[in-house]
Amino acid sequence: MKPLKLILTFTIALSVALTSLTIAPIGAFAEQSSIVLSDIPTISPGGTVTITGTSTNSEVIIKVIRPTGGILFFDIVKVTNGKFSDTFVLGSSELPGTYQVVTGQADTVASKDLVVKAPAGAGGGSIGGGGGGGQAANTVTPANVQIHASAITSNKVTGPDGKVTTAVSIDNKFLSDAFVQLKEQGKPEQTPIIGIKIGNIDANGTTNVSLPASVLIEGMKNSNAVIRIYSDKESYFLPLNVLNFDEIARSLGTDSSKVTFHVNISVAGNDLEKQIQESAGKKGASSLGHSVDFSIVAEGNGQTKELKDFGTNYVNRSISYTGTVDPKTSTGVLYDPTEQEISFVPSVFGENAEGKQQVTIKRNGNSIYGVVTSSKTFNDVKSHWAKSDIELLASKLVVSGATDSDFAPDHAITRAEFATLLVRALALTADASAASFKDVQATDWYAGSIGAAVKSKLVSGYEDGTFQPNAQITREQMAVMVAKALSAAGLTVDSQPELLNKFTDNSQISDWAKASVSQSVKAGIISGMTDTTFVASANASRAQAAVMLKRLLQYAKFIN
Repeated sequence: MKPLKLILTFTIALSVALTSLTIAPIGAFAEQSSIVLSDIPTISPGGTVTITGTSTNSEVIIKVIRPTGGILFFDIVKVTNGKFSDTFVLGSSELPGTYQVVTGQADTVASKDLVVKAPAGAGGGSIGGGGGGGQAANTVTPANVQIHASAITSNKVTGPDGKVTTAVSIDNKFLSDAFVQLKEQGKPEQTPIIGIKIGNIDANGTTNVSLPASVLIEGMKNSNAVIRIYSDKESYFLPLNVLNFDEIARSLGTDSSKVTFHVNISVAGNDLEKQIQESAGKKGASSLGHSVDFSIVAEGNGQTKELKDFGTNYVNRSISYTGTVDPKTSTGVLYDPTEQEISFVPSVFGENAEGKQQVTIKRNGNSIYGVVTSSKTFNDVKSHWAKSDIELLASKLVVSGATDSDFAPDHAITRAEFATLLVRALALTADASAASFKDVQATDWYAGSIGAAVKSKLVSGYEDGTFQPNAQITREQMAVMVAKALSAAGLTVDSQPELLNKFTDNSQISDWAKASVSQSVKAGIISGMTDTTFVASANASRAQAAVMLKRLLQYAKFIN
């Protein structure tokens, strides 16, 4: 497998703390820069804000901050002939008060006040205490709190290329209240969720939702919740326990309370959809369209860090489709725009609350995701005992044939081949540099997969420092890799060695493999060659590998 490279959607690097706004310079040898920000006229809610000025930099970063400290608007603007300009529409729900506009690059920063006054005849007061106005309140149901619509502010900006970016911020009081409201329900049987509804995203558009770490950290004292950000077609679930706040803050050189998380959801435009369709076609598949890029960026101290590795935590995101989608011939895929390739990603199909077809994609990282359909069979499996499982995984792009027309189901499978299949099934990112075995070279086709398997602790080598990639894999070796794959998927299966007593040849199972074999047997992923024999040292076949992979994916709920 080739390395999967995640792309970063439109994000902005600004410090939450105004007094420490330091952004890395664009050029290491840039001359001393300067910036002048023009005065900004007083406006009323619903009016258009125009921000202009001059700068010697090639681009400037603009952020507008509410009187309560929340981020109202941010953008990166190109400087042309020494001048820059940016506009946005102030939400009609914004309250009167003095907002602050900050713009700059590196150590050069300028700021101006933006005074928002009440419309003529309006009696509303200025922002002071934050959150809540009137009788507005979150909607509370069992294990779920929906943030009130009035607490969600959106501002749209249309770039020169026509791409629309919507910046969304949440009133901190409503977000804080949601954690308390979950706690007040007691310990729920279901996962506690805080829902944030955003507007629909057009093709080639992006929505960026800002979440202050300070509110999340304080809120987690009341409930270890999952933040669900969703529209009518897309949804992203962010379990807060996957965020190592202190480590992220250290990487940004700041305190965790001064970090802001930006959750980005971008719907692919026509050009990207065309690339995905072409990539799918090369693998005999067809894309359903409406591909979506999900990403999370932590921002603080003028720096950003993309969060793209959640370890053994497989995070859910969903995409809805019209029409009927057959789970047997459809799969979620990850698209790598650098390599222009699609690959399998764990995905389960069903219906959403509105009765529409929905795919829930599960992965321990972020990227561009979509759905493809494919129906694959092979001439030599038509009467084979593993036919249905082989065809299912081939249609989902997990396994491929020995040739275009034959699968070679009874041929032996090597250690490198099975490791590659496990890495593909778990949608892990290839990393040839981690394959530090004497007999695995960086140029070997399997190096990236073996490296990914090493990083995820799926495999280990021999005492002499080799991996023996081309050696045929034994059944007990395969069982050990499967058990480790369960752990890599965040699943816990207790070891029960007594389960092996039913096999009369259990003494032939190596001591180092017995715990893992019992785990794989307990999970129903591997069984004996007969009811009473396991045959640990027998070489596994390609068909057996496909069947075990299918069982593993279903046990982990990674496929229907």
